[in-house]
Amino acid sequence: MHSWVRSLTVLGAAFGGVGVVTLGLAGLLAPGGAPSFGPAGSGTAVGSGGAAPSLPAVQTGIPGLGGEITVTGDRQGTLRLTREVHQGSSYAMEGGGDRVTFRGAPVEVAQVSYDGLEFFPDPEQCAITHGNLDNAIGIGFADLRCHDLVDVRGNGTVSLAGEIGLPVDLLVGRQLPPTGGTVTVGEETWEFNEATLLTWQQPAFAGVSEYSLRLEELGGPPRVLNFSYDFENHVLSLANVMVGNTDADVPDGACSFDRTELGHHNPRTLVVELTISCPSVEVPSLGAVAISGSVVVDELQWPE
Repeated sequence: MHSWVRSLTVLGAAFGGVGVVTLGLAGLLAPGGAPSFGPAGSGTAVGSGGAAPSLPAVQTGIPGLGGEITVTGDRQGTLRLTREVHQGSSYAMEGGGDRVTFRGAPVEVAQVSYDGLEFFPDPEQCAITHGNLDNAIGIGFADLRCHDLVDVRGNGTVSLAGEIGLPVDLLVGRQLPPTGGTVTVGEETWEFNEATLLTWQQPAFAGVSEYSLRLEELGGPPRVLNFSYDFENHVLSLANVMVGNTDADVPDGACSFDRTELGHHNPRTLVVELTISCPSVEVPSLGAVAISGSVVVDELQWPE
């Protein structure tokens, strides 16, 4: 899984597991600034067409996301898009009962709902164009134009024109690496395929992990590195190591980390490379050994 679909899936799974959070991508940075990890140191155009399913999961507003689209024709006015809605592989922006639904990556317009009318554009009827977004972070801006859209019930024909802000990865493909990596533990090499860091305080509910990042090797007896995140000071630490059914807590300051930002999947999903260095950690069945390696992590920011 890659690009915005991957990041939205990660967000939904993480927030759904918590059970007390209303998912929302609400800005570019978590409150308090970027995390710290310990003491170590030319335009394109795409058409659209086809119907999209109803999308019930409404997200909170993000500065720069959405925009005002001018509507001309039989129903003149302004289509104000202020909130995002997503489920599965579809994505939409809505406001005041109106909605534009997108699909694909790069996105195309799949459906427009405006003033009680419903439009399903043919591929040549809508275009989304943008300039160079290579350095854009989180949100990119594009020109959206649709011409001669006919309501499915024949109640009117309209055209749309305006600028819209969308998650960058809906507009351009990002070549970001998948999560995972390898870590050397003593003389063993542990390989991890999934890595998601939650940068907020975890609720103390039964069945909810107390750790913010869990790296678990797939296959064979459990081999797990559990990390805690200090959400007030933005500091990550290796808290616990598990081998089989035995685990051992790790003292504070036993490890150092280097963190390299690789890019954003969306305003709330930052991809980072995390380099771990622990001179000596007590590991069940292995004794006091060194731990070192690098892992690509999806770092999820708190939804305001």
